[in-house]
Amino acid sequence: MDKPFAEHMPRDGHDEDELLRRLARNEKMAELGRLSAGIIHEINTPLSVIAAASQMVLCEPDLPEAVTEMVERIHQEVQRLSQLTRGILSFSREEDGAEGESDINLILREVLVFLKYEIQKHSITVCEELDPHLPLVKANSNLLKQIFLNLIVNALQAMDTSGCLMIDSSLTEDMKVRVRIRDNGSGIPHDALEKIFTPFYTTKEPGVGTGLGLYVTSTNVDRLHGSIQVESSEGEGSCFTLLFPAL
Repeated sequence: MDKPFAEHMPRDGHDEDELLRRLARNEKMAELGRLSAGIIHEINTPLSVIAAASQMVLCEPDLPEAVTEMVERIHQEVQRLSQLTRGILSFSREEDGAEGESDINLILREVLVFLKYEIQKHSITVCEELDPHLPLVKANSNLLKQIFLNLIVNALQAMDTSGCLMIDSSLTEDMKVRVRIRDNGSGIPHDALEKIFTPFYTTKEPGVGTGLGLYVTSTNVDRLHGSIQVESSEGEGSCFTLLFPAL
């Protein structure tokens, strides 16, 4: 059983300074998120103009083949950027956990698209086994995105280049949608397994983790009336298993 929050609070001046630094960092990230939303809205306006202009050019008759190919590429890239900005805005919204009906597979794929650059940069191989017949779950899609985003980012950080990320979804006999996110990374020390969902606990290097990511993730899973478990062996990787009630 996890220890009460109070037992994990700082015990001396050094820990208090570290806690204040973490809280200040979190506030800075929150402010950055608020500023980013405004910047993204400003970016979307010229993107819309470029998209409309490229469509108008493509409607012109007798365009040289080279021009047509270039304008089509511009239009495709604008659409890709628009999708990315919409995704960032979606992740930044605060939503009620129980509202809406969500397609787990669709959300997992959206998160992987969002993280495509990080995955490619580190030469990570992604293996998907998503059950195409899954029922929907009663949950806000943005909250689910935040859960999967954090777990997949943690998995990427745990792996060296050329690692393998495995994601599968299925329906259990008791009508729960199960998602497993597995990596073959560094794993979690045995004595840390029961603490990783505790606020301000982290196994990452100083300055890399805040110790709040998995705590927030487990809290969000609880809001959706789901459950989360982890299995890990040091040096062999980790597997996070999530269960959500199906509709």
